[in-house]
Amino acid sequence: MEKSRILYDKYKSKICHIQWVPAEYLTLTQCNRPMLKKLNTLYNTKKRSIIAKLGCIAAHRKALLAIFSNQTHNNLILEEDAGLMNTLPLPPGKSCYMGGWIIPPMISQTGKVKIDIKTHRGVNKINYEKFKIITTHALFIKGHDEATQLLNMTIEPEKLKPYDIFLAQEKTFNYFYYPSIFVQEKHISEIDDKGADANYYRTYNYGLTKPTEKKGKSKRTRRRRRGGSKTTVSVSKRCKKILTKRSFVFD
Repeated sequence: MEKSRILYDKYKSKICHIQWVPAEYLTLTQCNRPMLKKLNTLYNTKKRSIIAKLGCIAAHRKALLAIFSNQTHNNLILEEDAGLMNTLPLPPGKSCYMGGWIIPPMISQTGKVKIDIKTHRGVNKINYEKFKIITTHALFIKGHDEATQLLNMTIEPEKLKPYDIFLAQEKTFNYFYYPSIFVQEKHISEIDDKGADANYYRTYNYGLTKPTEKKGKSKRTRRRRRGGSKTTVSVSKRCKKILTKRSFVFD
């Protein structure tokens, strides 16, 4: 909530509603062990990691449900570790990533294949034959109908891949906003077992440029067995007041 207040104070003319979506804590018991089979992942993935990734999907579902329930337009779903790195723009004309990590079409080629991308300021098209974007810390969803469609897509399959891989595989988002508006803040992730600050450098302007500041001490955040809490934002050029103290919406 402290982060949301800072964001609102700086961009109150662009934010009309901020909604806090609680994290989803999942606990493995004798009764729900079949839940582990819901995630389509590598055979040697740890149970703790599977539960955390399922919790992430569940938390995003709640954010999508909030958009559907409020029937809002210009929605920005931010994970708890999303940090603002550039000026918040007016709402884009299309649903898009507003932060992420650009990688080759085959994840196994990450770091081995050079990605040649020509970008311009604003909304850019994703060419899935050349690259895709993973991580889900900043997703802009234009309308509640698209949120509803995405919500149904995460419920219908027997199995789901980790959420960011699923979105890229289904080509859910066809655009990304450049330069990146949000970056994953420095921390040690306990969801994907990444090293300290790894995702910060990967998501700094989609990994296309490198940060110039010196490395600081990493901040450890506990994200075990849950999907990080979400903030949904509806953006509108006209609305200038927060409707509730616990919700985000960009316009």
